[in-house]
Amino acid sequence: MNVIRPNTGNPILIAALHLALLLAAPASGAEAGTVDGVLEKYVKAIGGKEAWNKVESRSIKAEFADSFGTTSGWSLQAKAPNKRLTRMESSPWGVLLDGFDGTTAWSKNQNGVRTKVGDELSRAEKEADFRREVRLKALYPDLAFKGTETLDGEEVQVLESKPTPSSKERFSFSAKTGFLVRWQSESKSAQGNDTRVEIRYSEYRAVDGLQYPHVQQFKFSRAGRDVEFGMKVKEVKHNEKFEDSIFSKPSA
Repeated sequence: MNVIRPNTGNPILIAALHLALLLAAPASGAEAGTVDGVLEKYVKAIGGKEAWNKVESRSIKAEFADSFGTTSGWSLQAKAPNKRLTRMESSPWGVLLDGFDGTTAWSKNQNGVRTKVGDELSRAEKEADFRREVRLKALYPDLAFKGTETLDGEEVQVLESKPTPSSKERFSFSAKTGFLVRWQSESKSAQGNDTRVEIRYSEYRAVDGLQYPHVQQFKFSRAGRDVEFGMKVKEVKHNEKFEDSIFSKPSA
């Protein structure tokens, strides 16, 4: 029987064979249009999982500005694996504290101290996870890829989760850079009011090899009331020493 052999001396044929093999081969890593693909690109863009896992504590200082131009100082102290405290000093409301001690989520304002429950507790637990940025799939196991949208003229890839029966969170990642550029949340307040939050992230800058958004724009809606304000990060520090007691719920 005669065997027909390919003409391996023909450069056009060789190029065609190489192209066919390339198209047939599985892509390295996860595909872009999947949850794994989007998250893989995001983690790489912000510095990589190994680099984030080397950090054990974080402090951030920032400045808030409302729509009237009034500014307030804001700071965050966080410690692995899941302790978090924010402090805002505002002339209209005084000192506002918000914390998670690893178990209890709480807030303190001029009206006193309260413990968070329901959707608020669920969101606080996830926000307090120290390595949240590289653990999104673990924190939101039902994440689903919802396709692409256009945001400010840029293509974004959207992932969505429903952490509780009455809440939903959406994450929009730049198709170009991989960075998280928008986070949206729908939930119920402690009083049962529908609450919507949207945060836009921009101006990512490296701090010790990790990328942080240094400008954030907030939209907050509850019970027919809308509030908008912005935040500019002034300083980020890693691996400072924090006592666990600073995250504990105040007695009053």
